Amino acid sequence: MTPVSMKPKAVAFVDFEHWYISLDKMHDHTRPDYKAWYADVSSEYDISEIYFFADFSNPSLRSEIPRIREITNFIIETQNSSPHHKKDYTDFIMLDHIYQRAMTGGDIDTYIIFSGDGHFSSVVNFLCVKQAKNVGIYAVRDAVSSTLRNAATWLVEVPLVDREAMHRYRLIIGNLRTLEDAQKKKNKKSRAAFWPTVEAVSRQHGLDREETADALRKLIDLGYVYQTSEKLGGKTIKVLQVNWDKAKKDGLC
Repeated sequence: MTPVSMKPKAVAFVDFEHWYISLDKMHDHTRPDYKAWYADVSSEYDISEIYFFADFSNPSLRSEIPRIREITNFIIETQNSSPHHKKDYTDFIMLDHIYQRAMTGGDIDTYIIFSGDGHFSSVVNFLCVKQAKNVGIYAVRDAVSSTLRNAATWLVEVPLVDREAMHRYRLIIGNLRTLEDAQKKKNKKSRAAFWPTVEAVSRQHGLDREETADALRKLIDLGYVYQTSEKLGGKTIKVLQVNWDKAKKDGLC
């Protein structure tokens, strides 16, 4: 007897034009990592169907079809003979498929939509409010509508961050928040420095010191944490500060 999966059952709809073109333009010609995305989503969900939508008359998109077929055979061609509104036409076809699946999706717990386009916020609201479903969004980093972000149950941005790295990032941000909150209660400025933070997080959570230091450096490189200079006891020291808006937006706190 085949074992029954205990994961929530999900179906995924991928706006491939958003994924491919946004990565290419905004992330130094990065290409989609289909297997990494599939591994990420299937680690949490029992994926029954994955649909890819795009105008594959674009040679660059068409060349990706063999790689897409490594994870699904549901590839929907959205080519429009009209010279106008080609991207909107892909959205229209994709929306139609999502609504149709919703009408027969009593067995589906979660709908996963890969797009950053605000056009999908209405269907997300419909699924969440009218159908009482969870809706997760995957979108290219820095290319996601705020209305779509706010409508969804959860959002993950690509390129994907390694889960272990994300765990370390959250522990570091959590440590900095605890220190900042404690300093506010004492009406003093937070003076978190690089190596004391590395030592505290590594010791408290049993992490490798160098890996923790690398994670903190990455947080600084990505703009989640920044350093300012302050005078203390006649010396100038570098103090860590957190960009809380950015950290909250990307799920680090």
